[in-house]
Amino acid sequence: MESRSSKDLPQRTVVIGRALKPFGTRGEIRIRAYTESLYAFEKSSVLFFGEEPYNVLGISSHKGILLAKLQGVDSREEAAKLTGSPVKTTQDNLPPKEEDEFYWFELIGMKVQTMDGLDLGTISQIIPTKANHVICVEGPRGEVLLPMIEQVVKDVDTLNGIMVVDPLEGLIPDA
Repeated sequence: MESRSSKDLPQRTVVIGRALKPFGTRGEIRIRAYTESLYAFEKSSVLFFGEEPYNVLGISSHKGILLAKLQGVDSREEAAKLTGSPVKTTQDNLPPKEEDEFYWFELIGMKVQTMDGLDLGTISQIIPTKANHVICVEGPRGEVLLPMIEQVVKDVDTLNGIMVVDPLEGLIPDA
């Protein structure tokens, strides 16, 4: 039996932005970054637009929007074909995490339960807001919205896919 290391396994791709319209006439594409820093874009030698990989020739910023120059995309028309595509990179291009940090994609699909074991469902999305992010949980009690704050989120176990919460009064219907 042949042994395989984790380096032999395909890397998971993660959405880090969305392709907007072309920029100029030489094939550059505008990208709206979903990341707080440009680390993942700067580290990526290949970006995926949808499922299609493109070698990155250059990344720059122009008025708050990223511009990407991709190998094989040399005209405005070719860049326009990428418009609307999710922009992805491999997980190894993401910035390193601190202890007790996690990426949002690690939370989507995670089971959520209260400290006393009440099943609330699974995380369907995370809504960014200026004050604090909001976790959307879909489950037996319908949609439950929880603020992503220390007073509510007590434990995040990414290994087992479970988040333990202590919801504030009135956040859980029929509880």
